[in-house]
Parts: sequence; structure tokens; C-alpha cells
Amino acid sequence: MKLLIIGGGGHLGRLVGPALAESHRVTVADRIPDLRLEWATTIEVDVLDQDALTRAAEGMDAIVYMAMGTKEGWDSPAWARSQFDVNVTGLYNALQAAPRAGVRRVVIAGSLSVFDAFLSSTDDATPDAVDAYGLSKRLGEDVAHAAAREHGLHVTILRLVLPMADDVWQSSSEDKHATVMTSASDTAAAFGAAILRDEPGCTAMTITGDHERRHLDWSRAETLLDWRPLSRRPRAVVASVEAFSRVED
Repeated sequence: MKLLIIGGGGHLGRLVGPALAESHRVTVADRIPDLRLEWATTIEVDVLDQDALTRAAEGMDAIVYMAMGTKEGWDSPAWARSQFDVNVTGLYNALQAAPRAGVRRVVIAGSLSVFDAFLSSTDDATPDAVDAYGLSKRLGEDVAHAAAREHGLHVTILRLVLPMADDVWQSSSEDKHATVMTSASDTAAAFGAAILRDEPGCTAMTITGDHERRHLDWSRAETLLDWRPLSRRPRAVVASVEAFSRVED
């Protein structure tokens, strides 16, 4: 398939993009100037420019939206504005550009941060985040549902949980969220499956490395994508994770 990954030059794109490029022809649209990626064709596009997004999407089979706001100045007004620019306005522009370019299939990098207390969330729960990041992702989901209804799009939202490089995931233990973090390979597999999904409407689902479902349930992804977390940590790291979790509790 011909894939357009919007924001594919960032952290998430670099984690999962190379795996997607093994099976698909990937074009990365990002505002990073002079971006060079061995695994993709790159073009410079700002998500606030709907016309440029439309041109970039022409001839594509699917769009993957991975654009991210800035990480600098956390909780500052400029940081918050960046989150809403990318997660709401930028996503709206991409979802308007898709039908204009003849693209019906869209996969969105969402976040379980749409929930205020995400460790007690379920796929059927109503998002309730109030912080700028979680709220912007939550409003982005509303935008996606509206666009799917308006344009007949086939949209899959993957609510990600702390995706990270496999080697980092393997060794991570002393973190209160270590049990639910997701490896890059599992995250990439979820995107690979979601790209192939071609069902009308907009559906959100949890993607997590919590393979035993101790805290989070990924049943919807299993049912609709035939996806499950396959990565496993070494036994010693697992013991450390469990010990740290008991201390945190």
C-alpha cells in the first residue's frame, strides 16, 4: 500500500515507521526541514496547511496521523497551544484532506491519556481528561468521529501507552507505569494491523504491553485487529517490575 505518515519524522514515527516500510511504500510528511529517512520518501508539510496535506495525500491508500506537539515548556501556554494545534486543528485538517484526495482509510496515533485515570479505563468508557495534552487528544477523537460520519471515512484510533524502543522497554523496571508500557515492535504491529482494517466509522482501542491484562484490557484490539502484545521482558526485569509496583502501590 501507499502510506502517508503525517508527523512520521518524530519519536513515534521513527519507532514504527521502518517496520511499516518493510511491507508498504511510505511517504513521511513532516514540518522538519530537510528531513532524511532511509526507509521513506519525505516531504515538508505543516499540519496547519490543509491544502498542502491534500496534495500530499493524493494517490495514497491510507493516512497514518502521528504528528505530535512540542515537548518543550511543559504546561506553559505555548506548550498547550502546540498540543491543540496538532491534536485538534492539525488532525481536523488531515481528516478533511483525506476525502478531498480520495483517501478513505485513516489510522490515528491516539493516547490512553484521554482518560484522567487511565489505569482504570476501558475502551467503552467516556474520555474525561482535563489536562491540556489529554484534553487535546480527547477532542481529537471527537474530530475523528465527526469526520468519519461526515465523509464516510474508515478511522481507527490506537490509544497508545508509552511506546518505546524495544531495548529500552526490555530494561525498564523502576517506573510506576512499567507494567503497561508498550514495546516499539508491538506498537508497530498494531499500526500494521490497523492499516489493513477497512471498516466504516471511527473506532478507538487500547494498545498496551500489559500482556496479562492486569491493569488494561486490549480485547477490542484483539477482536478487531487480531493484535496482542507479544514482547516479553527477561525474568529478572519482570521480578524487578513487580517489586517496584508493590512499593509504588
